[in-house]
Amino acid sequence: MNILEEMISRYETSTETERDHAIREVLQELTLYSLSKTDFFNRASFMGGTALRILHGLDRFSEGLDFILKTADPEFSIETYIPEIERQMNVYGLDISVEPTTKKTESNIKEGVLKSSTRNLYLKFFSDKPYFKDIYGTQLTKIKLEIDISPAKGARSENVFRTSPYGYRVTACDMPTMFSGKLHAILCRPWSNRFKGRDLYDYLFYLDRKTPYNIEFLNNKLSMSGIDVGNGLSHRDIVAMLNDRFREIDYDTAKQDVVPFLNPEALKSTEIWCPEMFIQLTSELREK
Repeated sequence: MNILEEMISRYETSTETERDHAIREVLQELTLYSLSKTDFFNRASFMGGTALRILHGLDRFSEGLDFILKTADPEFSIETYIPEIERQMNVYGLDISVEPTTKKTESNIKEGVLKSSTRNLYLKFFSDKPYFKDIYGTQLTKIKLEIDISPAKGARSENVFRTSPYGYRVTACDMPTMFSGKLHAILCRPWSNRFKGRDLYDYLFYLDRKTPYNIEFLNNKLSMSGIDVGNGLSHRDIVAMLNDRFREIDYDTAKQDVVPFLNPEALKSTEIWCPEMFIQLTSELREK
């Protein structure tokens, strides 16, 4: 069994959705491994939903890879790291391209997208199965990379060691800092008529693990988003803001957002989502 077969064998792959998720996550791990071969993790920290899943066992799949720079750098370029990602993927026989994305408006987020033929990936990961026959030749698997080049101050990081595909080190935001990022998303993410249910699911994950949030980082992120925090919002202020938000959410549409990322058993847990539930559980929220 080669390393790709070993990595994919850890997943349930009975359905096409499960296979797509499994391939995506293996590619995410290989991307992290590739970046560890450069100075990337001396400059940036891993965070977000995929970090929560890969490093801390969140039981939902995630789409992209999110990072923040340890020190703001407007000249940061993701293009510096593309050759090593593509080279490492090629070592495993994967035909992957990574392209920087240009935003139409000025932004503190630098983006790139990893792309590969889904059909070719199926042939590589499931060479002994006929799964590839159901995949269109033009279908692409994409993974977005996002790096915040001017992050809020107050983030804290830690080293996390991984063993797959081989031993490597990732620098990641600690759990309280990542939790603050999630609280900021709940309070500030534009959502129009459809709230991002993944934010709610992750929020409950943090609460279940009794993770305190990094109040300094959260205040700084809120301030950067245009919220008047004065000399700093208190824990009580933040709880009140969250509770107001939880009263506004359309939970039916929020549930639909998270459906593609959960297994059937986990999905059942969303059936009881309501304002009363989130407001009650928010009483357990703690700052660090």
